[in-house]
Amino acid sequence: MENEQIREGDVLLVAVRKNRPAGVAGKGEVILAEGEVTGHAHRLTGTAVYDWPEEGKRYVRVEGSVGSLSHEEHDPTPAAVVAESVTYQVIPQREWNLEDQWQKVRD
Repeated sequence: MENEQIREGDVLLVAVRKNRPAGVAGKGEVILAEGEVTGHAHRLTGTAVYDWPEEGKRYVRVEGSVGSLSHEEHDPTPAAVVAESVTYQVIPQREWNLEDQWQKVRD
């Protein structure tokens, strides 16, 4: 798990040593990012997908199966790449624009 990273478009998942808090309900699908330009979304699906904020950061965890990432434009067929029972920090990607400022990557 050490240094495991998964990147899909403007979303980066980095494996961390963190347990999910009690009381967080699992879902079949979680939207990791919505496209500002296309309206398409980066989706994480699985048997039970847990999504929670903690100390200003966002975390996800898939339990019961391997999780799949998809995006209607880039990856219409979900790729089963998110390890089961591993917590990932969700990090929105940023880029430097020509006006010398950091900005969120627009999809």
